[in-house]
Amino acid sequence: MKISVYGAGYVGLVQASCLARLGHNVVCAELSVARLAALARGKTPFYEPGMDELLTEELANGRLRFTSDPADAAAHGEVQFLAVGTPPLDDGSSDLSYLLGAADTIAAHAPADSLIVTKSTVPVGTGQKLAARLKAAAAKAGRDVKFRVASNPEFLAEGHALKDFMEPQRTVFGVSDARAEGQLREIYAPLNLSAAQTLVMSVESAELAKYAANAMLAVRISFMNELANLADATGACIDSVREAMSLDDRVGRKFLNSGCGYGGSCFPKDVTSLVKQGEAAGSVMHIANAAAEINVRQRQLMADRLIELFRSEGRKPGDSVVALWGLAFKPDTDDVREAPAIVMAQRLLEAGFKVKAYDPQAEHTAKAELAGFSGFSTEATAMDAVADADVLLVATEWKEFVSIDPRDVARLMRTPIVFDGRSVFNVAAARAAGLRYHAFGRTHA
Repeated sequence: MKISVYGAGYVGLVQASCLARLGHNVVCAELSVARLAALARGKTPFYEPGMDELLTEELANGRLRFTSDPADAAAHGEVQFLAVGTPPLDDGSSDLSYLLGAADTIAAHAPADSLIVTKSTVPVGTGQKLAARLKAAAAKAGRDVKFRVASNPEFLAEGHALKDFMEPQRTVFGVSDARAEGQLREIYAPLNLSAAQTLVMSVESAELAKYAANAMLAVRISFMNELANLADATGACIDSVREAMSLDDRVGRKFLNSGCGYGGSCFPKDVTSLVKQGEAAGSVMHIANAAAEINVRQRQLMADRLIELFRSEGRKPGDSVVALWGLAFKPDTDDVREAPAIVMAQRLLEAGFKVKAYDPQAEHTAKAELAGFSGFSTEATAMDAVADADVLLVATEWKEFVSIDPRDVARLMRTPIVFDGRSVFNVAAARAAGLRYHAFGRTHA
């Protein structure tokens, strides 16, 4: 099938490349000259395991090509996927200008009766706005054509997006006509999805389903962080509490780790957008709003505790070095958007500390975020970062950190203090190594 994709960001590039892998003829529109140049070389503009190889293969076999001309993409596809950015506006609501701009191009150049599918995360009701925009733009262009609108939200997790696409837990089709459902089923037919994995619903339900999933996970994270803070205050151990919770089948084990909060391009933006949608609809989202507020505090709490410890001991931040392990918001990505590590680094740098950081993938993206701070530097290895440091702050749970012997850390540090924001160290082993160990909810472990 001939398919067009708008946007070669994270969602769009994964969508375009994987659809090409399924055998479709895909044209992907991207306006960034720098990004197009990298893509032409088979280089993904972000880190995602396996993505470079997939991109190179699909470019070579001719099933995937990129264009800087949205009209070129519009003229190509009988199905058009919108995967453009929907960034937050100043008030937290979603900016739909890129999506509606793409709709104008589609209305002027796409084949009549094309199916227009939102892949971007968009507020409930966007499908209706998109349909109205397509109709008005087609009339303005002097075209007597009609378009159909559907929603096919993405459920990709950074770090294993290709697996999530090729082996999805569920695929959601938000449609208003049988033909749209049939086209979407044909597109994904090579995946051999089971009936239980394929959910067909209204466009509005599909739009809300994406927000609902992300908000639920964000709520679990924020709730566990509140419990960890309560454990610190009352003498409990969050590790024991989590184990007791996880053995209940109704709760399960996933997303029960406490830490320094969530970040990335989805959870913070989507939870805030959901809150704004509730306000607009007159249905206040109290729990989602609380999760967002808790997360804002949690992302800076460990840095605040570190600063308070140094003040209580009469130590001067200007004479102290913080080793920061991890810059990305999660492992297996170079994404530092809304990353707790960046929030904490900024707070520590503003307080006067020097920060030596290590991350196996996110050094370049973090440097762009922290370019205004002269006290920030990066190191080639995790152990280079801790050498002669006064305190170690762990902000991302990269697997390599778990395998590091805390005794080696203690030997290299000037003062062996650790604030473990991701619980990568065993508490007993860390303390036996001589580390002054601090972690959310593990004070009394």
